Amino acid sequence: MRVDAILTIIIEDEFESHTLLSRMIALHCKNLKLCGVFNSVKEASYYIKRNKVDLIFLDIELPNESGFSLFEYFPSPKFYVIFTTAYNNHAIKAFKFSAIDYILKPIDYLDLINAVSKFERLFYLNSIEINYQALISNMKIKDDKRFAVNHQSGFDMIDYDEVLWLEADVNYTRIHMRSRGIVTIAKTLKLFEDYLDSSRFFRISRSAIVNIDYIIKFHKNTSFYVTLIDKSNLQVSESRKDELLALYNRI
Repeated sequence: MRVDAILTIIIEDEFESHTLLSRMIALHCKNLKLCGVFNSVKEASYYIKRNKVDLIFLDIELPNESGFSLFEYFPSPKFYVIFTTAYNNHAIKAFKFSAIDYILKPIDYLDLINAVSKFERLFYLNSIEINYQALISNMKIKDDKRFAVNHQSGFDMIDYDEVLWLEADVNYTRIHMRSRGIVTIAKTLKLFEDYLDSSRFFRISRSAIVNIDYIIKFHKNTSFYVTLIDKSNLQVSESRKDELLALYNRI
């Protein structure tokens, strides 16, 4: 069965990087049609406004600009982005938390194949709906006081100090807040565990992460549990008890 070519561009200023990526695409990604390589977001934006683009490989570290400035030109893009970046721990945590694809430089062809294969499955099912705004906000935040999460109508900024505890609900997470009640987010608890500061947010069981700043009491009866300032009583799994106590005693 014939499939439509995926119209692709690269935004990358380093000659060696975009030459290597172009060759890998030609060798390993037969459904991709490379339509252009651009050295800057501004240059690429002129092309995108005049031509259909399905997929963009975007370097986030460009001279005199961030790759994220692309979304200033296209706040609600119709295209999909696979980010390319040298190792940057803050960026990688943000990508994983936002479930956005990225490839580390120097690019390995297997990483390229995996990222493109994931995109192709969504592309040919017409099921691509990506909101990049929360990712962009999390990348810009430098003060470690808040984070951004997507929801159906946009995204929310959440202060870390507002979060009491997080509760697993299958593939969703319920965030219990001090003054905003409960916010339900379409992300697994594991994503929050990997993203949040582990010295402050501790996973006490398969179903809960607590902000240890808001623990007011430890209980040890037949089972071990904690009470938070909102009067929630949360059981701590046996395997996590000693680590929680050690962490709490270091504060």
